[in-house]
Amino acid sequence: MILISLRGGTKTQRNLTEDAARYIIKQLLPRKRKLNIDFHIRNTLIEDAVGYCSMLDNTNDFLIELHHRGTLYDYISFLAHELVHLKQYTKKEVNEAGFWKGKDFSKAAYRKQPWEIEAWKRQHSLAKDFIKNELGITLKDAKNISPRTMREIDWDLEIKYLEDICSE
Repeated sequence: MILISLRGGTKTQRNLTEDAARYIIKQLLPRKRKLNIDFHIRNTLIEDAVGYCSMLDNTNDFLIELHHRGTLYDYISFLAHELVHLKQYTKKEVNEAGFWKGKDFSKAAYRKQPWEIEAWKRQHSLAKDFIKNELGITLKDAKNISPRTMREIDWDLEIKYLEDICSE
């Protein structure tokens, strides 16, 4: 059984996160039946990131942290990126020491790390597939919808939020 717990974000965003996660996990790990995932939707920009995936006690328990703002398309893309990392941990392709399929990449630059290359490569197609096939929304519209409300983004409010973060 895939158990998902969610905290932070709005109710709409938590429901979206669970639906998208289940859909994307089915694409990445179609035979996987046992996972425990704790999603924390919050401001991760203060740590200069839009998301994190951490394996907890074993290859079935994970914490995924996601940034809570931005467009629907960006949010689902970042979720997909972190779920690719979950797949990598589950299949033991990567570990937190920086080894990829048995080879040491701990000193590699971020964009040269094989696990990041795969995650960046796959995140967009996974996001597009979910948005088009499950939500029935065009990609153009998804780039102007808030994942917090599933309504059009108030860009003035988003800009003010980013200005406030940058001035801290």
